[in-house]
Amino acid sequence: MSKIQLFCLPYAGGSATIYSKWKRLLNADIELYPVELAARGRRFNDSPYANVEEAVEDIYREISGRLHAPFALFGHSMGSLLTYELCCKIKQQKGVEPVHIFASGRRAPHCPHDRKVMHLLPEAEFMTEVHQLGGTPRELFENQELAEIFMPLLRADYKLVETYAYHEKNVKFDCDLTVLNGKEDDMVPGHLTAWNDHTNGSFKIVEYDGGHFFIHDHTESIVKLINETLSIVALSSGR
Repeated sequence: MSKIQLFCLPYAGGSATIYSKWKRLLNADIELYPVELAARGRRFNDSPYANVEEAVEDIYREISGRLHAPFALFGHSMGSLLTYELCCKIKQQKGVEPVHIFASGRRAPHCPHDRKVMHLLPEAEFMTEVHQLGGTPRELFENQELAEIFMPLLRADYKLVETYAYHEKNVKFDCDLTVLNGKEDDMVPGHLTAWNDHTNGSFKIVEYDGGHFFIHDHTESIVKLINETLSIVALSSGR
């Protein structure tokens, strides 16, 4: 019996390791596959992506050989945007869909960006904004050498997201979709229900206490949600 593969995409500046704690909590029939994006982690020496299209093409090349088995996708913030575009590409290229999409910490892809454009800010202001958002280790602000390594990657990720232009696609998913959000996250102002426009399947929003990086404070609850959701998928498909 095939395991359900769970492909996880990180937020801006994040690496595959942000999902490392999930492995011990996931059901035995779910195989965790945290995707490592370019310019971080084991791919530190690779150049950052120029745009969303380049990122999606790279991710697709990495996972396309694994799409013969049932799979689900989870993305947080930037990872949610990449998840949407990746799903569209998979459907167009392979004619298959995930059994479930988990979109966390981001407005629906067709909702316009209405926040401060971060990637064009001067360095000091950029670092202040990143610090206020939270989620970035304190050491990166206190150690200039680390900051000089990490901040260009983070700025490149912000540019990727902020220059993204949604194009209407003749694609609507048939799988179910769950949106996760932090109750105090002012980065995602009122555009969560719009994710429902992208699926014919069932849709729900699950909220957690906390801000934009709530996923780090609710690891067990989030993995429990994933386990329960994918267990229902397995039962309904007779696996």
